Amino acid sequence: MSLAIEAFTENVRQFCEWAESDRHDVLTARQLLLALMQGIPYLIIPDAGHENDVSYPRRSHEEWMSDHKRFADFPFQYYQGMFSPCDLGEEEPVMGDVHDDLADIYGDLWHGSQALNRDDGVYAVRYWREFYFHHWGHHASSAVYAIDEYYRKAEEK
Repeated sequence: MSLAIEAFTENVRQFCEWAESDRHDVLTARQLLLALMQGIPYLIIPDAGHENDVSYPRRSHEEWMSDHKRFADFPFQYYQGMFSPCDLGEEEPVMGDVHDDLADIYGDLWHGSQALNRDDGVYAVRYWREFYFHHWGHHASSAVYAIDEYYRKAEEK
């Protein structure tokens, strides 16, 4: 495993530990999310004929609800955003939910970790990279932007 992938997996571990804890501050969330996002370009594994039908545990809806509730101590929950910022003039703003963002990110990272824990690093890295562009990356970038705005507004006071 490359050093970049090892660093990314360590960032996944740290995010998951933070998410599973009972204390969720914005500064740590921002640092962890940015570290994860910065590692994505380095998650490259050549095709090794890996089976795509491998099944690893995913968070159930009940577990996701519990994950969502665990972020209740985060200092804010809702923010305004755009579902697809490149569709200019075609969309109305949407209500974002940072608790939802963090629970969804955790769920995707946790799923890849289940493969990694079963010595399937190839699946884990491919999953994290692919789902960054299809799911958890959207939540991460939205959450970071909302956190940055939260800080900006706090500094104005």
